[in-house]
Amino acid sequence: MNLKKPLLLILLTGAALLTVSCGDYVGKEKSHPFFVKAETSRSAGNYKEAAQYFEEFLNVCPRSPAVHYELAALYTDHLDDPYKAVYHYQRFLELNRNSPDAENIRTFIESAKRKIFEQLSKRFESADTARAYAEAEKTRKILDQYVAYSQKLRSQNDTLRAQNEEMRKRIESFAKESEKFRQTVKNLERQSAQTQAQAQTAGTEPPKPEKTSPAGEKKPAAETAQTPSEKPKSAETAQTPPQERTPAGTPPEKSGDEWENASVAAQSPNAAGGVKTPAQETPESAPAARRHQVQKGDTLYGIALKYYRKASAVRLIREANADLLKGRDLLQIGQILVIPPAPESKGGKK
Repeated sequence: MNLKKPLLLILLTGAALLTVSCGDYVGKEKSHPFFVKAETSRSAGNYKEAAQYFEEFLNVCPRSPAVHYELAALYTDHLDDPYKAVYHYQRFLELNRNSPDAENIRTFIESAKRKIFEQLSKRFESADTARAYAEAEKTRKILDQYVAYSQKLRSQNDTLRAQNEEMRKRIESFAKESEKFRQTVKNLERQSAQTQAQAQTAGTEPPKPEKTSPAGEKKPAAETAQTPSEKPKSAETAQTPPQERTPAGTPPEKSGDEWENASVAAQSPNAAGGVKTPAQETPESAPAARRHQVQKGDTLYGIALKYYRKASAVRLIREANADLLKGRDLLQIGQILVIPPAPESKGGKK
């Protein structure tokens, strides 16, 4: 009993001393040797040693909120010990309830708790849990692909919608233009009907269409109504040399040329001397007549020069095609002219 009393007195005295010493350093932690050593070690990168010095300080003065905060920061940022960080953050809030950083400290506590949960999940997760996490990651990637594809489709749909709107506007504009054109056509038809009605009531005839000559030139109807005896100027007479140009129906002057007097030569007394007449020639000895299809720009004189090399031989072509030409030298494109044989082939001069 005598020993217990002295020991109890010693403990009470030590507690009193600790309380007095701790109260002396609250708010003055930077002047304590342990705090100074902890700051030095932390600056040098010795975070474990700094944590030990801070723990020694708390053994001397456990009610220092500043040291609890410093230890919590060390365990969170450098020592990766969220358990001790949560403890020291909570001790800080208990000792300094009115701190302006209380809200931030609670946020740090929640972050440390999440880190504890992640560590426990990794430590105690099963193979099924890992597989589930892997499947969830694959599903997330697939969903991301679907989201990207849906965005692409949305963009394409927007483009198509804009194009459809533009096409609709064009169709409406075309419909309006078509309606205007249709109305214009109706107005023109109405005006034409009115003009015809007025012409009929006035007793006038609509103008006759112009006729076309064989050479393709348009001529008035009055000019085409002239008598057969009147010979119009045609392209053939324009191309004939002046000395060979003769009026239609008038034979050229006699010059003793066998081309102009072929029929007369056949009836001359020389025919009795052995010259065969057309009636005496046999089909085998008589040369066959040729055919010529009239082309654009052809004239009788030009055709005579082509086949007989004599412009005066035009008389042979006129006589052979009298029914077709009907006393005129006007040719029509596409006509088939009979080209009789040359006089030499009938027994004349060779």
